Amino acid sequence: MLVCLHSVILLLLINFLDLSSSSQNVTRPRSHISEKMYDYNDYEETTIEPLSLSTSEVPELHPCYYDLCVEQQQTCKELAAVTPCLCPGLSPKDNPPSPPHLSYLTQQDDKGVVVHWCAPTSIVTHYIVLVKGKDKGGEIEVEERKRATVLQDVAAGALVCVKAVNLAGVSTENGQSCATFEPQLSDSGLALKLGIIGGVVGLIVLLILALLLWRHKTLRKSTARNETGGVL
Repeated sequence: MLVCLHSVILLLLINFLDLSSSSQNVTRPRSHISEKMYDYNDYEETTIEPLSLSTSEVPELHPCYYDLCVEQQQTCKELAAVTPCLCPGLSPKDNPPSPPHLSYLTQQDDKGVVVHWCAPTSIVTHYIVLVKGKDKGGEIEVEERKRATVLQDVAAGALVCVKAVNLAGVSTENGQSCATFEPQLSDSGLALKLGIIGGVVGLIVLLILALLLWRHKTLRKSTARNETGGVL
């Protein structure tokens, strides 16, 4: 009995030692992993630096060389794609365009009138140039890159307007988009001008003739006096 009891105690001691050694083997990896994580965090903290932006690296942009009154030129968007520059702000495409600026009217001949305008700061697909007169009126469509067109048979006093069009609608009419056509020189005005010039020239000729006649008479009188004095 004593031998059996002794062997049982030895087996229990051996099992206890095995359990303690296995528990120590399990905890060692945990401490090792925690140490590696700590080292990784320290490495990130020492190597990451804040980014600094230099204002000298940002290019300075200037307004694009784009004239709203010049026709058949590149759009400002095309210019900005080639050379970095700033375009004037445009109204949204879902809004009707702002009214164009009708700069002036030029009389080409007796019947032709050239209309000049400047584009608005809006998205435009084309323009409408219209004439409102007492006798007759009409309108024509002009492409987006044009800034001038010729109208025929425009009566004196007719109202000429330019409208901008896009997919959202048509611009309104105002004082800057319309102008009244006033002929520079009509037939009656030309006749009046020629009459005035002719009258002035005739008056000058009459004055010259009167002066010559007066001088001629004066010379005759002086000659007659000299002859009378010599006889006496």
